[in-house]
Amino acid sequence: MLKTFLMKEITEIKRDKKLLLSTILLPFILLPLIGIILYASVAAQPPVIAILNNNTANTPYVNIVANYIRQNGGVVVTNSTQDADIVIVFPSNFYQNVSNISRQAFVYFYVLISSNQNAENLADNALYKLLLNISDQRIDYLKSLAHVNVSSSSVRDPIYIVLGYRSITGKAVSAGVSQLASFARIIALILFPSATPVVFYLLEGITGERERKTLESLLATPLSVRSFIISKLAVASILGIFSSLGDIIGTLFFITISSYAFNITISLTLSLLVIIFFVYLISIFLTGALSLIFLFILGGSTRNIQVINFIIISFGMIASFVALFINPSQLTFPLLLIYGIPYVQLSLGLLLYVFGSIQESIFSLLITFIVSVFLILVISKYFNSERLLLK
Repeated sequence: MLKTFLMKEITEIKRDKKLLLSTILLPFILLPLIGIILYASVAAQPPVIAILNNNTANTPYVNIVANYIRQNGGVVVTNSTQDADIVIVFPSNFYQNVSNISRQAFVYFYVLISSNQNAENLADNALYKLLLNISDQRIDYLKSLAHVNVSSSSVRDPIYIVLGYRSITGKAVSAGVSQLASFARIIALILFPSATPVVFYLLEGITGERERKTLESLLATPLSVRSFIISKLAVASILGIFSSLGDIIGTLFFITISSYAFNITISLTLSLLVIIFFVYLISIFLTGALSLIFLFILGGSTRNIQVINFIIISFGMIASFVALFINPSQLTFPLLLIYGIPYVQLSLGLLLYVFGSIQESIFSLLITFIVSVFLILVISKYFNSERLLLK
């Protein structure tokens, strides 16, 4: 009987072509669109830096800054400050101060509010390039006076920093892994709301039978209430999985485009894509479990369905923002209690995997999956015909 009812549900879905297309195609379109926008923000909107020179004697130094900016993908304007992210002004006395070894020169540095962050970094690096050039000139002058032969860089920079990255387990990792960790936070922000259509599919599937006056007939058949609920959940999960597949493909494009924009090796993203796929699947089961619990508690009226949808979306948004702002490796009691909030286990599990704590990540995801399945089995047992028929 369960198999027959499942086939009935799948046949109804096949007839609804619009539902299938929207479920599969929308995530496939939206996530690549995010990646394209991200790439466009980097490639199609280069940082614009205006350089104003108040004395022609400053020109050699202005050229050093301007050439560095152009060589590193920036746009330099010299006759206007309009639409510039950064404005650098060389005052008229700059050359005079630079030429005197006992003086300090200065420039004005104006940052446009909400400007391209890359512009500020590029301008800072260009001015640092100028600083090195001037300091080399002064060190060479002092060397000529003292008749010594030393390296200018050794005098100017007696120490240097060797930059490296480590996971929370202490293992050395590449800069690409660090960038992927940032991508994981972004993905977590959009990950859990994508599972919420399961709420609609499941609740509409159950309450829709009542609205269509077919629920009484179904309950009069040998089909048990648990089989009825499990069938509806299975169909809703199938649609959720279709949606997840679209998200996975969209995520692949998103990470691929982002990797190209930030020069990250695509091979580093493969394990991330696998864990994202499993997080999607677990989130679907968890969404189904939460939907059934709140349906049992609140009932299936139209107003209550809206409340249930709002509650589950709220849980998903909390988990998304937790992934943005919290480092799971630094959680201590009582903040560890946030693991009790639905979906938070998944978002922190995703971050733990990317940060290098693989065992803790798998444990968090596995426990969430087991608890979700257990809740589905338990709550479906307590539903009865009267509970389904009441609004």
